[in-house]
Amino acid sequence: MFKTLAYADIFNYPLTVAELQRWQITGDNQDWPVAKTGKFFHLPGRARLVNLRRQRQRFSQLKWRFARQAARRLQLIPWIKLICVTGALAMNNSQKNDDVDLMIVTAKDRLWLTRLKAVVLLGPLLRRGNKINNRVCLNLWLDETSLALPKTQRNLYTAHEVVQAQPVFERDNAYDKFISANIWYKKYLPNWKI
Repeated sequence: MFKTLAYADIFNYPLTVAELQRWQITGDNQDWPVAKTGKFFHLPGRARLVNLRRQRQRFSQLKWRFARQAARRLQLIPWIKLICVTGALAMNNSQKNDDVDLMIVTAKDRLWLTRLKAVVLLGPLLRRGNKINNRVCLNLWLDETSLALPKTQRNLYTAHEVVQAQPVFERDNAYDKFISANIWYKKYLPNWKI
């Protein structure tokens, strides 16, 4: 339990019992001291994270509306197969001034054309320079024929990013295909499932 809580603590994110089970890191059977506030477990001395999590959840709810608005625009591009919210918002852990990270999966041989069309469609909604609050950051692009993340990028952090990605639009069962192509996540997060 300690290893899992320590990883979540990096992101200032206390966990419930169900979340501890779901996000348990491989080999986390260390019985170090942990603390509990209400329904949340955290490292000792980190009780303030419970209120911080609630506050970030409120900020996240506002950002979800913005993410869905951006997805509605992007789904007009016929060869987009999947749009997922990633990063802090995917865990409802956004800070007030965070941007909205999106992952896009395109049809075969349409990635670069889709990027161009996405920039045109999203225009002023895109992150530019220091303007990031409620702006879209198109941070991960994949072609449907190459959904597996490279072996050099496979670690605990990217395993979390893969499985916490929240689909907001999909065609042709693309989300399940993405998860199946990245089944290596089980090496790090064996209890996670859709």
